[in-house]
Amino acid sequence: MSHLPAFPHRNPLVGATLLGSALLGCALLPAGAALAANPPSPEPGFTLEVRGAPPEVAPEQFRRDVLAALPPEMLNPESNFTKAEGYQPGGRYRVVMRFHRGEEAPAGELCAAEDATQGDAPAPELNNLQTTTHLTAAFCDNTEALSMAKGRLTGATSPQQASFRFMVADVAKQLFPSGFGVLPGVGAAATSIVP
Repeated sequence: MSHLPAFPHRNPLVGATLLGSALLGCALLPAGAALAANPPSPEPGFTLEVRGAPPEVAPEQFRRDVLAALPPEMLNPESNFTKAEGYQPGGRYRVVMRFHRGEEAPAGELCAAEDATQGDAPAPELNNLQTTTHLTAAFCDNTEALSMAKGRLTGATSPQQASFRFMVADVAKQLFPSGFGVLPGVGAAATSIVP
């Protein structure tokens, strides 16, 4: 008579493999899920403002989703524009991203005031196959736009889909045309604003 606990398989090697796989899976999933739900905030040298959250996503969750879609190089204060010529610390820089549907919203007003509403541009309907989600963005030094960018995505999407994340990352790259290590509108990058 054996004193081993009853496993679904009597072979100890198979039982140990199953148990090890289950324990490894349990150990990895919560940490990965927690990281995806709450990406680290490394103080990247700017504030992210996300406007126009769709009705099906809570505004703070939508902001976290957009933050998670930004390129890691943009968020890394060791290699982004915070080490560049002309950078002035003190919380004066903002990345403002306005999501909307319908006609494109004007980019020039994004830096005018923190959390200002942008006209009558309606919030996007991410679950609607027949709409286009527009993204208008600006990199601001206080109320002055140092660079502006636009992107759009047609059809249904969600913040977790690759197409949405790609659009956010692409617009972020447009805001820093000389790379994330260069402050737009300063020095050699002084001609980066596109009207």
